[in-house]
Amino acid sequence: MALALAVAAAFASRTGVTRLEATYMAFVMLAGFSMGGLALLMIGHLMNEHWLAPVRSEAEAAALMMPLLLVIGIPLAFGLDQLFPWARGEPDLPPARAAFLDPRFYLARSVAYIGLGTFVACWLVSTRNPRRVSGIGLAVLTPVMTFAAFDWVLSRSPQWWSSLFGFAFSLSQVLAALAAAILITLLKPEHAAPKRMLSLERALLTALLLALWTWFAQFLIVWLANLPAEVSWYLDRSDPLSLGLIAVAVVATLVAVAVLVPSGVSRATMIIGSALALVQHAAHMLFIFRPVSWSWLDLGLAGGAVVAWACLFTVVMRTRPTYEDEMAEDP
Repeated sequence: MALALAVAAAFASRTGVTRLEATYMAFVMLAGFSMGGLALLMIGHLMNEHWLAPVRSEAEAAALMMPLLLVIGIPLAFGLDQLFPWARGEPDLPPARAAFLDPRFYLARSVAYIGLGTFVACWLVSTRNPRRVSGIGLAVLTPVMTFAAFDWVLSRSPQWWSSLFGFAFSLSQVLAALAAAILITLLKPEHAAPKRMLSLERALLTALLLALWTWFAQFLIVWLANLPAEVSWYLDRSDPLSLGLIAVAVVATLVAVAVLVPSGVSRATMIIGSALALVQHAAHMLFIFRPVSWSWLDLGLAGGAVVAWACLFTVVMRTRPTYEDEMAEDP
C-alpha cells in the first residue's frame, strides 16, 4: 500500500500534476513521531525504566516505523523544486549555504538521518543493555534530529536562520510522541492504572512548558534584535490564518497545563491533556510549514501515508512486550 502510494505520488510530483505540500508535511510529522518516540525511549532508559513502562511498547513501535519514511519520501525526492526555493535556484545564497543545500547532498543527508535513526532504534529494542545503548544513541540522535529540522523545515526559508530552531523543533517532536503514546495507552481496554501514569503526567507537563518557553525565547530573541533578515520569517506568518493557528496552539497549551497542574492524576485529565498537546502540535506545525497550496490529490496521498504508517504502527505495537513486570514494580 505504502509503495503504491509512493509511486503514485512520485508520478504526480514528477509530472507537475500537484504540489506535495500536505504529503511533505505528513512525512515530517511522521518522522517526528518516530524520532521523538526513539528519543523518549532513550531518555526513559537513562532516567528510570519504571515510569516509561506504560508507554514503552508504543514508543518502541513508533521508533521502528522509520524505514517506512524512506518509502513515503520517494515521491518527495522527485519534487524538491516544488517544496524548496533553493532547489529551483532561488533565492541567491552564499556559496557555502548553496553548496550545503545542493539537492544531491540534501537527499544523501536525509537518507542518512533515517538510516541512523533506524539503526539506533533496532539496536535499542534488541539489546539486553538498553541503558548503555541509550547513552550512545542519544549522542547520535541529538545531532540527527537537529540537522533534520534545519534541512527538512528551516531550509524552506533558506535566507532565515535560528540556532535555537533545531532544539525547539526536536523538543516539539518528543512532546508529540509522548502525548500520542499516553493517549494511545489510556484508550486501550487494558490501560495502565492512573497511579502508574503519574510520572508520565509530570513529564508531559514539563515538556509542554519547556516547549512553550523555548519557542517564545526564539521569538523574543528575534523581536529584540529587530533585524529585517530575522523578522522576515515571522512577518511571512502574520496573515490571519497563521495568527489563528498560533492562537490555537497557545490556547491548547495553556489549557493542557491548567488541566495537568493540579495534584493527583486521573485517566480523564491525562486523556484531555495529551489530546490538547496533540492539537497544539498540529496547529503549530501548520503555522511553521505555512503550506502554499493543497490539492485533493495531495491531501489524499498524505492521508494514505498517515493510514499506512498507523496500520503498520498498530501491527508492530501488538508484537511488542507489554512490560507488565516493570509496571508492577515500584520505581
